[in-house]
Amino acid sequence: MITFLSGGTGTPKLIQGFRAILNDKNLAVIVNTADDIWLSGLYVSPDVDTVLYLFSNLLDESKFWGIKNDTFNTLEFLQMLGFPSWFNLGDKDLAISLFRTRMIQKGYSQEMIIKILSEKLGVKATIIPCTNSHIESRILTEDKGDIHFQEYWIKYKTDVKIKEVYIKDLESAQTPGLIRKVIEESELIIIGPSNPITSIGPIIQIKEIEILLKKHKEKVIAISPIIGNKPVSGPTGKLMAVKGIDTTPLGIAEIYKELCSCLIIDRSDLTMAKQIENESGLKVIAEDILFKNPASVTKLAQIILKNRGLYDK
Repeated sequence: MITFLSGGTGTPKLIQGFRAILNDKNLAVIVNTADDIWLSGLYVSPDVDTVLYLFSNLLDESKFWGIKNDTFNTLEFLQMLGFPSWFNLGDKDLAISLFRTRMIQKGYSQEMIIKILSEKLGVKATIIPCTNSHIESRILTEDKGDIHFQEYWIKYKTDVKIKEVYIKDLESAQTPGLIRKVIEESELIIIGPSNPITSIGPIIQIKEIEILLKKHKEKVIAISPIIGNKPVSGPTGKLMAVKGIDTTPLGIAEIYKELCSCLIIDRSDLTMAKQIENESGLKVIAEDILFKNPASVTKLAQIILKNRGLYDK
């Protein structure tokens, strides 16, 4: 089994490359839930849904969120009524959130809800929330106060002055029991190229997960979401800077060095490889990590698996 630690964009793109080689039954994903948010009485779980849609072949891959060919009639009608609707939920997306909210009201855990949704959507991979508890990535700002990450990213489009980034209620996060099983049984664990602060950060800061990754660090690798001094996508650079971390592959190595044995960086950053190895103790591999097209992602997946002796074609 191959297990991924995933947020909602970078890592799902990487997973597509592995799906081209391996059966979905051999893949597991531990998904960030700190992006989850209550909106208008509904519980929305963006990163989880992206991964669910990916494995059910419903994902709109032009955006890498939402369901392909979805309509937005409900959202448009709400906007006409003057109702706050800054978060884009398509009609089918809305149905998933309605279903999830009802299951929460009935007392189901996030782990169980994802299992039920996986069965209903025909998902063969194992998808696990990083916690059954509600945690939130929060942005403390100078001008908008203390806001949810989704407000920072979608409502305000990162146009705020950040003072701090933190994960609310992290200390009480309850780890699903299945996480220990997949980490211990996996042949390879991949920390994907998602935002290390608000996508991967909430996962690896959960104490039990951190302990498990350290215990099995020889089979854990990470892929840099930074090329040069710029993130491949999203607000990664701004959030790393707030934490005082260099927005370079060196900074990524600093974040992950206790949890993994290998860091994959872009070929254009090969000159940093020796410094990263010397300062972090990590093995460094330089490959093309900019996902230009599906073929380039599949090639990277093949390289990773061959490096670990898990692919011989």
